[in-house]
Parts: sequence; structure tokens; C-alpha cells
Amino acid sequence: MIHSEVEGKLRSFGLTGCYQGYRCLVYAALLVHADPAALEMPSKLIYPEVARLCRIDIGSVDQAIRTAMQVCYRRSAPAVHAMCGTSALPSIQQFVAGLAACCCGGS
Repeated sequence: MIHSEVEGKLRSFGLTGCYQGYRCLVYAALLVHADPAALEMPSKLIYPEVARLCRIDIGSVDQAIRTAMQVCYRRSAPAVHAMCGTSALPSIQQFVAGLAACCCGGS
């Protein structure tokens, strides 16, 4: 199941469900899997739906995702680099695209 693949990948980076951004990243990856073009304007196309699904304010989605990404990066930077194809902390778009691709049937 795609949902469990995304969660497994996040756990492999050291991120747990205790972080609000964990659920946000799971939903964001699923939304990007369904519509990759949503990454072109995440604040308009991804954040509102993630906010609705997670029952948080739209403004909180970005901060929750950034915090979760920083936890992943601190705990497993080499794996994050490999997934995103970067040598530094990836952008939200790069991270979500990498997560969706590796967990949802992409490369």
C-alpha cells in the first residue's frame, strides 16, 4: 500500500508520527503521486488540502513540513541526499517529489 510505503520511508529517516509534519508529508506525497503538477504551486495546490486532511491551519502546513524535513535531514542526511538528488537540505518541492517518486512507483 502506498500510504505505508511513504510512512516506512519517513521512519527510515528517523521521523516519527509524533511530529505534525509527519502526517503532512504523507498526505503531500500522496497528493503529488496523484497529480505531479501540484508541485508547481504547493502553497496553492497542496497546502490547502493537506491542512484540511490534517485539521490544521494552512499557514501551519509549511512550518510543520519544514520541521519534519529538518529532523529527517539531521538524522539521515545521506539518505535524504540520495532520495532528492541534492547535496544540501532540499526544498520542500524536492523532498516531497523525492518521497513521492521513491514510495509511489517512481524512480
